[in-house]
Amino acid sequence: MTLSIAPNGLTHNRYGFVIGKRVGGAVVRNRVRRQLRSVLSQINPQLRPGYDVVWIARNEIAGQAYTEISAAVYELVRRAHLVKSDE
Repeated sequence: MTLSIAPNGLTHNRYGFVIGKRVGGAVVRNRVRRQLRSVLSQINPQLRPGYDVVWIARNEIAGQAYTEISAAVYELVRRAHLVKSDE
């Protein structure tokens, strides 16, 4: 996955997902999107507010276990310094 962030000047974060057809068919892409939303809903309280965050899924994400996706998402937000404990 790739993460792109930009400040939005709001008191909350906004999330967008880019999942191309190379990842798989519509069922696979929607499953990936649901898994990403689920992970983000769990970690959202731990994130600093005020950013637009775009998640770009790559081919390798298809078929990955939820725990692996969750670990990858958390690692990306930690690297981007979006976790409140990083301050």
